[in-house]
Amino acid sequence: MRMPLRRLLPALGSGALLAALLGCTAGPGSTPFDDTAGGQDGASVTLTTATCWSGLAAGADPQVILQVAKTYSVSYFDAAYAMVGRAAFARTRSCSADHGVEVYKGIRLADVTPSLNDYTAFLRPNDPEYASIDQDVRRACMDQALLSAADATGVATASVEPAFPDGFTLGWAPPSPAQWEEGQRVYGCTLTQANASPLLYASVFTSRFPTQDRTCIDNRSLVYVDCARQHDRERIAWIDVTSAVRSGTFPNTVSLPSPTLAALDRACTTYLRAISTTTKLSGVAEPDIDQWPTRSGRYQIACEADAPPGKPSVATTGSVYDR
Repeated sequence: MRMPLRRLLPALGSGALLAALLGCTAGPGSTPFDDTAGGQDGASVTLTTATCWSGLAAGADPQVILQVAKTYSVSYFDAAYAMVGRAAFARTRSCSADHGVEVYKGIRLADVTPSLNDYTAFLRPNDPEYASIDQDVRRACMDQALLSAADATGVATASVEPAFPDGFTLGWAPPSPAQWEEGQRVYGCTLTQANASPLLYASVFTSRFPTQDRTCIDNRSLVYVDCARQHDRERIAWIDVTSAVRSGTFPNTVSLPSPTLAALDRACTTYLRAISTTTKLSGVAEPDIDQWPTRSGRYQIACEADAPPGKPSVATTGSVYDR
């Protein structure tokens, strides 16, 4: 079945995605947190893998944006657009306690092309150089299972990320201006939570991740359900083809030709086999008009664990993430 979940359930539209980007939507089971107290000042802390931070966004304070714009000689609007959903790395938090941002992987700037020595590039998101950095950092953030799935798409610049519930956002961020001035040259691959919780990125790949926080659907009643209940399919990942769409090397439409869909299905199946022991289901790509583009301007295609296209639905219980 090639009907996206969001088209089946229009009441659950993409407005939540914008709220998540702006930090206004709570994650499941989360609690409010204080960004101004506790922890260490981020300027003095090394930005690296397995560090956690308060959820303060770099663009939360207009006066900070104005100062950054002046310091690096960019327009206020460019700086604001670049910083709106970016982690500020303002205060540290314990990863075993409530935190707003987790750096699940640190990547040296020298390991990404182009290797930058000017912070201004991070404040001009509409420049071609920023687009190149974005696609390369996103690919560097992937583990082998995600990278293999991305390569299987046949789209050279594609990236794949695991599916999280609304209120959780995957991305990356450069060091804060203060960290940059202290000599830090690391990209942080980030999981940002709209409200704090102890949940960590790595848990999404395991059977320990709460089933109610995964996205499953019952085709008979056309509703989202806890994955512990009987359902027909589960959203497991997103394929991001933003760079390819913008460069004209991928069709800018959700009505994709059959060969393209077949390649995307293979990519979704590649990922499914890496994270699951199930043999009942295949990976099925679901282009979704609500993700074309997203409110943040990206072009994404859902990967679902489902019966192959044209085959009867298979009812299951529990998440396919069973390793």
